[in-house]
Amino acid sequence: MKQWREQFPILADSTYLVSHSMGAAPLGARESLKAYWDEWASDGPEAWERWLPRIGEIADGIGVIIGAPPGSVFLGPNVSVLQAAIGSCIDFSGDRNEVVYESLQFPSLTYVWREWERYGAVNRIVDSDDGRTIPTQRIVETITEKTALAVLSHAYYVSGALADVRAIQKHCREVGALLCVDAYQTTGILPYDVTQWDLDIVTGGSHKWLCGGPGCGWIYVKPSLARELRPAVTGWMAHERPFAFEPSPIVYAASMYRFGHGTPTIPGYVAAAPGHEIIRAIGVPQIREHNIRLTQRIIAMSLERGLVVRTPLEPERRTGWIGIDFDGAETACRQLIAQRVFVDYRPTCGIRLSPHFYTGDDEIEAFFIALDGLT
Repeated sequence: MKQWREQFPILADSTYLVSHSMGAAPLGARESLKAYWDEWASDGPEAWERWLPRIGEIADGIGVIIGAPPGSVFLGPNVSVLQAAIGSCIDFSGDRNEVVYESLQFPSLTYVWREWERYGAVNRIVDSDDGRTIPTQRIVETITEKTALAVLSHAYYVSGALADVRAIQKHCREVGALLCVDAYQTTGILPYDVTQWDLDIVTGGSHKWLCGGPGCGWIYVKPSLARELRPAVTGWMAHERPFAFEPSPIVYAASMYRFGHGTPTIPGYVAAAPGHEIIRAIGVPQIREHNIRLTQRIIAMSLERGLVVRTPLEPERRTGWIGIDFDGAETACRQLIAQRVFVDYRPTCGIRLSPHFYTGDDEIEAFFIALDGLT
């Protein structure tokens, strides 16, 4: 994996263990942004002839990573907007009007779904006993014939613990509920296949393990489901003929472009593509193998020091980062960052650190040397 390090300038003068929050910037992103500027500067509005097809190409590149067929993934500015678009497809006026999600769901998405109560949605929130995990059976029992949509985190942002997506998807099929999986915490570090898992809807973004920076969210919709959905969160780019500038009502695109909105954020999309390309070139299974070896080492070195490990110890139960906690962890985090040891801190979790494909054993050593110097 070391051959990739030269593609990420920040690695030359830092210890970078924060890819779970923001993947390191590849040099290719700079070149993509420069090419975007050149096209804009050279061709003005005619550049749209290249930019619009590129959205689908970048989306299909994400599809390769998650096992989605061509034409089943689309891009958006962020997951909150994309999940709001899904909410706008659902009629909450009947008996099937419930939205189920976990109390450990990322807060931004809980804000979205809480506001759908204005339009008839009834939220059912599945509680956690320990603030880090939720029993699968408890989620399953909350999803009933009244559930229109279940929104599930593939991994919980507070603990890295994985949810049993396949078991919950199977139950959703049995009761007729749709499942929307937020895979932001896992895509690029944990292999999964949306086709093999028969998933309905998956959302995610690029700025974590995909090393794509902010501004490139994405959505997968099962092809047999996509044409049934008519987002009210929409815009001219969702039209079958956007440049015909036809008056409303909209004629939705037959393709996944139907999940477009207004004018797309092209810079965010093109900047993300080089990171996606690297993930595809290496392969998520190989990245996962490397990550497990280094996270197991982090766990061992943490326990040797008497630190509390807040993430599951077993690799099959967690995503790609480890949370370690101790008195003064928040202050220590700030001090580490000041030394360019990049990690982050979350309440009830402690310091979060994550090795990616570009991380070496020496960086794990460097982190603990720096930490030992503070404690």
